[in-house]
Amino acid sequence: MSDNTLDAPLIGHQIRLLRQRGRWTLAELARRAGTSAPALHRYENGWDRFELETLKRIAMALDARLDIRLVPGAAPSPAAGRVSAKALVRQIAPLFWDRPLRQADLTRHAGWVVERVITSGRREDVDAARAYFGDEAFRQALPRRGVDSRTRQYWRVILGEEKHASKGP
Repeated sequence: MSDNTLDAPLIGHQIRLLRQRGRWTLAELARRAGTSAPALHRYENGWDRFELETLKRIAMALDARLDIRLVPGAAPSPAAGRVSAKALVRQIAPLFWDRPLRQADLTRHAGWVVERVITSGRREDVDAARAYFGDEAFRQALPRRGVDSRTRQYWRVILGEEKHASKGP
């Protein structure tokens, strides 16, 4: 296997290119793949929390072959120290399509901000938000209405709360 897989464009970018090559709108591809246009939009813009079944349907709709690989690479480094409020807002602002994100929101509406990051953010967004808010803010955001049960369970494992993953007695 060659190393050019390391330089391959992100899958969301590949989806966009194939969709555009087919001259399909987001809505048309979503209909063909059995998903939503907003989900495709998130994927195309770097959201990397794909479901394998969704990827299979998208690939089939695009008449593409899905080729999933693990390639050697550097382990992600934990965010070093605290992130400034200004830097965090600049980084995660695209996640707030419904209203502008302001620095004051990080304090006044921390739960809402963290909820949006864990449900819609990319890995880099999550790392920056964890560095800024800390894991306790993530724990407090889990019960929020906008966090679905699968995401909630995932974060309980990440945050070391495996007891909620429920192994029987």
